[in-house]
Amino acid sequence: MRMARLIGICGAIVGLVVFPGATRASNEFPREPLKPHITIGRSVPMTEAQVNRVIAAAQEVGASGHVLTFPVIGLTAHRRGEVELMRLTDRWRIPMATMVVSQQYIRTVGGDVMAQAAAPGQLLLGESAAKYRKAQVGDTLVLRDAKFQPQSFVVGAIVPDAFVDWGDITISTESASVLGGFRRSRVVITDIPSWEKISRSLKSKKITSANGWRHKKSWEIENPDGTLGTSSVKKLLGEFSYRPAGGRALQISTEWRAAHLEWKKVFTDIPLINNCHKQIAPAIQGALSEIKKEGLASKIDVRNSNRYGGCFAARYNRLSGSFGPVTRHAWGMALDINTVTNAQGAAPQLNCDVVRIFRKWGFAWGGNFRPADGMHFEYVGKPLHDLGYPSRYCPNNVAIPTTTLPKFDDDVPVVTSTTLSFETTTTAP
Repeated sequence: MRMARLIGICGAIVGLVVFPGATRASNEFPREPLKPHITIGRSVPMTEAQVNRVIAAAQEVGASGHVLTFPVIGLTAHRRGEVELMRLTDRWRIPMATMVVSQQYIRTVGGDVMAQAAAPGQLLLGESAAKYRKAQVGDTLVLRDAKFQPQSFVVGAIVPDAFVDWGDITISTESASVLGGFRRSRVVITDIPSWEKISRSLKSKKITSANGWRHKKSWEIENPDGTLGTSSVKKLLGEFSYRPAGGRALQISTEWRAAHLEWKKVFTDIPLINNCHKQIAPAIQGALSEIKKEGLASKIDVRNSNRYGGCFAARYNRLSGSFGPVTRHAWGMALDINTVTNAQGAAPQLNCDVVRIFRKWGFAWGGNFRPADGMHFEYVGKPLHDLGYPSRYCPNNVAIPTTTLPKFDDDVPVVTSTTLSFETTTTAP
């Protein structure tokens, strides 16, 4: 296997173009959305009827509903003026986690200048993604459409990561039309008059968790099983290029795998043998050693985990094709164990003390993903066992903090026990 060459590395800045409404620094924008909002979705893409139902519930009380999609789009070139900073050939591409949403939504949560910077033909680049690839306002990024044809976009602004949903880029719905159609992922509700009104409207249309709907509020507390955004993953573990290898399989660049993965790592205390990211292996070892020390080694099915579990897997997530999300296993940052008794979509059967030890060593657990993925642990790089949260399965043994509702148009803040998280996601890989 071989990776396409990175060519034309630039040592000078030339031909920088500044577009109307663009800004050079993310610190000129708010650090977080200007208005509270609620994101509504399901564990699978939404139908048009479901989207319209959520939007109708919002409009019924004077709020606004905006359709969100979250494709992963391939980046194959980066130019500054006439200078080519990066180019990939032979169908290699860099995965760019993308949020596609209307300019009106961008204006509502980020302001007029940010919305202008997302005009047709332009995109918003998250500050982590910009720092990672040394990008500037006015640079051109070449993204690939559904037929893998090149489509060029200009970086209209570099924005705080919150405005790219902790991924890489945001493109307006109008600009993204040249890339092809995307499955409707979620609807985000803004301009909320009051918590009581929107809650009552959603309930009246049976848009509730009891009916399979997922609600994510912008004022939520941190979820111990929330995973990292793609920009954070790249910053922590590095960025690779890949190309499709048939079906759900991917070919990950040889250079990245050689530099970042530890092959056939044999762990002590509990003899798992996995191919894991070099940065993740010490945390796995720490968790396994503590599990054995606490007399819980028998709770891990070593034979099953070594045969069917493990860390590295070069494949798409659930979707295949150009816009399919890449599994976190492709980074070697996730570990699957006890696969038979913890199948995706089934009620997890893992011992909760084992779960909490893995959280202590920096792993979110998939047992509380939707759908549940009880075999799955995913590295986030910080202890999670001391976060109080109303987890459905294996909650931490700490108190759940209260939160304060934000100020809506028609009311004032009050203390409530409503609890959930803005920066993290819990989508099964």
